[in-house]
Amino acid sequence: MASTVATRRVDERLALYDLTVRQYGLLTLLSLEPELTMAELARQLGIARQSVHKVVDDLVEAGHVRRRPGADDRSRRLEITDTAQYLLTRIDGPLERVEAELLGDLTPEEAETLRGLLQRVLAHATDDEAWLPAR
Repeated sequence: MASTVATRRVDERLALYDLTVRQYGLLTLLSLEPELTMAELARQLGIARQSVHKVVDDLVEAGHVRRRPGADDRSRRLEITDTAQYLLTRIDGPLERVEAELLGDLTPEEAETLRGLLQRVLAHATDDEAWLPAR
């Protein structure tokens, strides 16, 4: 499956930075939308809330994320560190090269069409009912 090949190649590149695909995704989301809750992160990453907690714990331990007080006593706000922000800028180039390798000899127009189609598929996949078997 194409997604397995793509994930494996991205994993290989991210391993050079001691990150996994999930960790990279979470850092990227937090850099773009710093006020996301754990539930929102889980939904956008397509993983269980418990898995988000594990990813966050690992990123806190690595010094890439800090927990800050939230709006009330029970909530926490996540914040990426300057080190993680710098790391994200260093990863862009290698990940763009992976994308170029995967797209091969597609024309720029074909690559853009593929991106658009994949975004539509992913948007549809976020609808939980889309994955339920027909009854």
